[in-house]
Amino acid sequence: MPTLVRDVRTGVDKLGTRNPQPADIQEYVQRDTQIEPSIAVNPANPRNVVAVYQEGRIADGGDATNGYATSFDAGKTWRYGELPNLTTFPHQGGMFERASDAVVAFGPHNTVYANSLVFDFNTGGGLRSGIAVNVSKDGGRHWSKPVILQDDKLGGLNDKNWIVVDNGSGAGHHKGRVYVVWDRVAPVVYDYCDHDCDKRANWLPNFQTLSPVVFPGQGIGAYPLVMKSGGLGIVLDTTSPGAPTQPAGGDEPEVPSGTSHVFISAPNAGSTPYPLPLTFQPPIEIAENHSNGVRAQRAADGLPAAAVDLKSGALYAVFDDGRFRTDKANDAVISTSSDNGTTWSTPKKVNPGGKADGIDHYNVTVAVGTSGRVHVAYRQRNESRNSPLFSPTIDTYDQESRNGGKTFSAPLKVDVKPSNAWYDAFSRDGSFEGDYNETASAGGYTYITRAQGTPLHRREPPALIKNPDGSDTVLLTNSGKGHQHQRNWVALIRDLTAGHGPCVASNSPRTTIRHIRIRANEVAFRGTARDLGCKRGIKRVEVALARKVKGHRCRFADRSGNLGPRAACSHRRFIRAKGTSPWRLTLVTDLPDGHYELWARAVTRSGFREGPAGRNRRAFVVR
Repeated sequence: MPTLVRDVRTGVDKLGTRNPQPADIQEYVQRDTQIEPSIAVNPANPRNVVAVYQEGRIADGGDATNGYATSFDAGKTWRYGELPNLTTFPHQGGMFERASDAVVAFGPHNTVYANSLVFDFNTGGGLRSGIAVNVSKDGGRHWSKPVILQDDKLGGLNDKNWIVVDNGSGAGHHKGRVYVVWDRVAPVVYDYCDHDCDKRANWLPNFQTLSPVVFPGQGIGAYPLVMKSGGLGIVLDTTSPGAPTQPAGGDEPEVPSGTSHVFISAPNAGSTPYPLPLTFQPPIEIAENHSNGVRAQRAADGLPAAAVDLKSGALYAVFDDGRFRTDKANDAVISTSSDNGTTWSTPKKVNPGGKADGIDHYNVTVAVGTSGRVHVAYRQRNESRNSPLFSPTIDTYDQESRNGGKTFSAPLKVDVKPSNAWYDAFSRDGSFEGDYNETASAGGYTYITRAQGTPLHRREPPALIKNPDGSDTVLLTNSGKGHQHQRNWVALIRDLTAGHGPCVASNSPRTTIRHIRIRANEVAFRGTARDLGCKRGIKRVEVALARKVKGHRCRFADRSGNLGPRAACSHRRFIRAKGTSPWRLTLVTDLPDGHYELWARAVTRSGFREGPAGRNRRAFVVR
């Protein structure tokens, strides 16, 4: 069964900000922010994993520079830092003012490729932009200086880059060939390299104003993959006619309305000898983009992700989509192809839930493990009320399919602590957890990465506030500076036999309150608890009993049955119950009249504590 082994923070952004700070908050380097992460796993050693991400987000475009985090023990410990020589931010030693869009891919022989968008924003009118690749030949310990694949002065046209490596062998493949794909608003272009890719001479000649073309029209969010045949497939979002607008020096234009997800392939890519150009077939529509967007947050807006099963050849495309909704939220949906992208299935909803529950699912990612199991992960937020701040809590879930995407397992929450959107980086009038995240899987190890906002202490004021103009947007003001804390996290999932394997955490245990009995001078509670994850059992059950008073305040009972002073109802004070399954708690007390709440939670022997849920919370009245 899919089991959460661990979920850890990989590092901290220590770059700081610029001093003196700019008067325009849109150009403020937001310290302690790591966003929009990508992740790759070593196909020869699945315990070696590398994540890359933006560091020091700047609201009007890009970041101070791009960072990396590397693990050699399956994500238990990490070494981290900045990719060298990308930007002119202090101590970085690069040529461009800003970076963005960090993505990463593993090749053979422990070689890792980190791909970045680099650009100027103020110098020269913000016209210069380029595509960079840093290379590591030791699994992500050390990195080369960047190779600049594209460097021109056409007004911020280069955007939304992605990278993939051919790790296959046999007919049609060119093992170790590296492909980089990006858009120039129009067209979508590519470059490739076969060996020693830390040298510019081993990439295709740089045509500057016209790189080799994938697709002559507008495209955004190109996501490449190497197919079983060795061909190069690309899933992207496109519209015709029309193109998104982008100001000079900006990065990442909006996904335009009226777009479609399409598949474009170069079937003979792996057998094309360097440096001949690749030949791409016309685009094939997967589905129309029906994303509702993500309110008060900078997020995917339907940008697709893709994966391939190298055993069966099946292709998978996922994206957030509102076609099954009657509210303003989205579902995680999947479309599949079993004929090398010639035809695609009708998009199918992955996540459970209703069509008008206000629960948004977005930033959808997909990966296929060596066993053929399909993992679809997504962010989830309750947006049913209190716009635009909504619930601050953003969780990340994974669902697994063992039959080619026909059915999926129940959602597995992979974050040991949720993200809090109120402490995120700020961009385009919203909190910024990224336009994309990524999932990677190999050798039975599946890694899910994302950015997580969190306060450093319980009473820290939120960095982002409601926009007073009444729109579904939020603001970063001067008072919010210094209160943004957003770090890259990585969760590891493995399919483990119950009670075996290196399980550190587990699925949330489940406690059920089954009986409440109130008598004179005595109150008693009973219930059951189960470990749904590693099956190592329940260590203890804890119960909190509170009498509700005015202003969202509660008075919690102690073991003697006495009600304590007023406190926030969220600051629950638990008492250990007797037993685990079943469990019971009896208090000798005469409860005064009023409204009461009862919470129960279990702690597993794996150390995982249950979160709030419907079965472990009951309300009752004493008259």
